This record gives sequence, structure tokens and C-alpha cells, in this order.
Amino acid sequence: MTVTNPRPAEHTARPGGRGLRAILASVGVSSVGDGMFLAAVPLTAAALTRSPTAVAAVTAIGYLPWVVVAPFAGALVDRWPYRATVLTADITRAVAVAALAAAVALDVATVWILAVIAAVVVTGQVFHDIALQAAVAELAHRDPDTLHHVNGRMFSLDTAGKSLIGPPVGAAAFTAARVVPYAVDAASFAASAALLTRLPRGLRAAGDHTAPIGRAVKDGLLWLARHRRLRTLALLAAAANLAYNAAWATFVLYATSEQGLRVTDAGFGLLVAALAAGGVVIGPLAHRITRAVGAEPALLIGVVAHAAAWPVIAVVDSPWVAAPLLAAIGASQTLITTVNAGLRQLLVPADMLGRVIAGFRTVANSASPAGAVLGGLIAASAGLRAPMVAGGVILAMSVAATIPTLLRKP
Repeated sequence: MTVTNPRPAEHTARPGGRGLRAILASVGVSSVGDGMFLAAVPLTAAALTRSPTAVAAVTAIGYLPWVVVAPFAGALVDRWPYRATVLTADITRAVAVAALAAAVALDVATVWILAVIAAVVVTGQVFHDIALQAAVAELAHRDPDTLHHVNGRMFSLDTAGKSLIGPPVGAAAFTAARVVPYAVDAASFAASAALLTRLPRGLRAAGDHTAPIGRAVKDGLLWLARHRRLRTLALLAAAANLAYNAAWATFVLYATSEQGLRVTDAGFGLLVAALAAGGVVIGPLAHRITRAVGAEPALLIGVVAHAAAWPVIAVVDSPWVAAPLLAAIGASQTLITTVNAGLRQLLVPADMLGRVIAGFRTVANSASPAGAVLGGLIAASAGLRAPMVAGGVILAMSVAATIPTLLRKP
């Protein structure tokens, strides 16, 4: 793939400069707080109500910003300075989670307060993530190797905090005192904001951004729809999310059943840790893989590994075999995410980057809840092994459909 790197903007930093280091440090700090928050929210909901509908509503409302807010967030990020955007997002989330901590401490929290705060936190994440990826593209001067290196480390840190360290620490802290996970998460957002003050003030998208927001959103979506390679990558990412959530939605039942892996609750936690560990390990190596084989081949390797692992897990009855396969799935997810982020940063014009990132992630993330519903229906009708087989089949078919486009020379 041949990419022409644009001339560095006036206010960008050299690759590997303090701006990129500040971003990595902020991700490392805030992701641990996020992991604690993600563990505490369902535990708090379950403590407040035993209604499955109400508990599920908290999760459903948390998904909404990725579908409803993200396209508009992308257009706004293209208009606003990246530094101001990430600082506002972090400070807003810190205040929101601190308010929830106070409600929990005063015993006045309700399921709907929990749901609203979760939606505010995710909305802040939408703006924060889009602006941070755009800032990384500028700070790295759109150098492919630097982008894959930084993105790999960033997603590795994110996985380590949100999936490996934060959840067990958050659950243990919640057991000791329900307010603690929220207090720590609020503090992590404040620390992240402090670190991100090191970003250059003038860092922002170039170009004229005076068009109405609705027109700007439409232009970003049309640009993505017309770009064959990125459109294909977005659809493949959606297929990966559909397949993963179809397989994962009922995996806990398979893992703990006598007809499945027969693990205890603690054993299931270790399987989840194996999944996260794979992502943590592969992140720092992603740029080496892309340098060796190319970006699209690296992504396809990840998708093929993901597709092959689920059906194998479905036919084994040993957690010792399932654990490394789950680690391979976690590694493939981080590799796919890293490559997708890098290609977006390389292929999208600077003045469109926020909108295209938002459109791409909306397409990809919208498949997640659909996959979970699909997995539940398949398990109910065909058994607990069937969703994993279906996930592998979905991905295999998706790879077969996209290989001609992704391996075609530009």
C-alpha cells in the first residue's frame, strides 16, 4: 500500500514526542478506572433491583451514544481543537462519576441515575476517543510505522486496564465499599486530563468547517461509503463484532456447564483474563507484524485466527485448551483494532478524519448488540456450542468476501 504522508502541521510534535507520551500515559491511567467502573455498574444495578429488564436497560442505554452521538461527535471534533476536546471530555466524565460516587455514598442512587451517568460517561468516551485518534495522526506526522507502534501500545494499555486489571480490582473494591470504584474512576479521569494538558494547543483539523453539522455528518458518511478499502474494513469490523458477541453472549453458560468446560466462577474469571492477556501481549508487537507483512495482510491474519478459534473452542471440553484459544482471540481483536485505526489515520484527509472515524466506529459497534441477541437465539434453539460455530462461520464468510478488495493493489 502506498500512502502519501501530508506535510506536518505547524503545531504538531515530532514522532515519539511528549504529546504521544502524554496520550499513552493518560490511556494507561484512565483505562484502569474505566475497568473498575465497568465492573461496578452491573454490580450496582443488581444491588438496586432484581428486575432483568431494568438491569439490561443500563447496558442498552450505555450503547446508545455509539449509535446516536458518534456521527455528530465526529463532525464536532473536526471543528474543535483536539486538546480542548479531550480535556472537556475527561473533566465532564470526572464530574459525572464523582456525582455518582456521591449518590452511592449517600444511598440515593437509582437504576435510572446509574443509566444516565453511564450514558454521559460513554458520550464523553466517544468524543475523547475520536479526538485522541485524530491527535495521534497529527503528532505522528502520519508515519505508518509510528502510527502502528503508538496505536498498538495504546490499545494494549486500554485492554490491560479495562479488561485485565480494572474489573477484578473494581469488583473487589465494590465488595469492600461500593463508592470506591467510582471514586477511583473519577480520579483517573482527572489524572488523564492533567496529563493531556501537555498536548499542543493549536492541534486541530485543517480546512473550512463552516458547513451545517447535518451536512458535515452526511459528507463524512458519504466519504466512508465511497472509499472501497475503508468501507470494506468497516464492514469486516462489524462482522467481527457480530461474530464475537454472538459467541461470547452465552459463553459463560457453556464454560460453567457440565456439558461444556465445567469451570467454576473463579475459573471463568481466569478465562476472561486469558482473553484480555492476548490483547495486552500483541499490542506492542502490532507494528512489527504490519511492518513484516503489510497492514491488510496483518489484519486478515487476525480475522482468520479469530474465525478459527471459536469453532475449536466449541468442540473441546478442556479449559486448558480453551484458554490459549481465547488469548488468540484477544490478540486478534487488538491487532484488528490497531490496523484499522492506523489505516484510517493514513487514508483519511485531516479535515475529514473525525467524521470518518465516527462513521467507521458507528458501523462497527452497531453490530455488537445485534450479535449478542443473535447468539442468545442460536443458543436457545441449537445449544450452547452453536453460537461459537456460527461466529466462526460468519467470520470465515466475511474474510472470503473481503480478501479480493483488501489484497488488491491500489
